Amino acid sequence: MIATVVGPQGEEIYCDNFGRVKVHFPWDRYSSSNEKSSCWVRVAQEWAGSQYGSMAIPRVGHEVIVSFLNGDPDQPIITGRTYHATNTAPYALPDHKTKTVLRTETHQGQGYNELSFEDQAGSEQILLHAQKDWDALIEHDHTEVIRHDQHLTVDNDRFTRLDSNALPDFVL
Repeated sequence: MIATVVGPQGEEIYCDNFGRVKVHFPWDRYSSSNEKSSCWVRVAQEWAGSQYGSMAIPRVGHEVIVSFLNGDPDQPIITGRTYHATNTAPYALPDHKTKTVLRTETHQGQGYNELSFEDQAGSEQILLHAQKDWDALIEHDHTEVIRHDQHLTVDNDRFTRLDSNALPDFVL
C-alpha cells in the first residue's frame, strides 16, 4: 500500500527513538496529513543489528510502500520507497542507468553527500562527494596503489603529522 511520510509543520525529518515515522494514506480523507495521521510506523532497513547496520529515515513528503506484518492492520511496516514525478532519482534515467547511487540531502540547507558507482564499460568510476568534511579513521595500516596518474589540488593549507620517528619516504 502506498503512503506519504508526514510530520509537524516545518519538519524535514520526523521520527521517534526507534526510527519509526508517521504516514498518511491517500484513501484517508479525514486526517490532517500531519504527525497525527497514523501510529508510529516501523521502517525496514537493509541491515539491522544491535548498534550496527544501516539507517535511512524516510523524510517528510517521501512516498513509501507500507505492508502489514501477518496481514495485521495494527502492525504496519514500511518495506520500500518509490520515486515518482516530484521525488525523482538522483540522476536522470535512463541516461544514467549504469550508475548505482547513495545520495543524501543536507538537512535544513543546500547540498548533499554521495557515494556512487559508474559501471559503464570503459567509464567505471567510484565517486565520493562530501558536502563539507570527509574524515577517515584507520585503526591499522593504510595502503594505496595507483597504477596511473595521481592529481591532488589543495585550495588552502595542507598538514602532515608523522609520529614514532617516521620519516617521509620519497622515491623518484
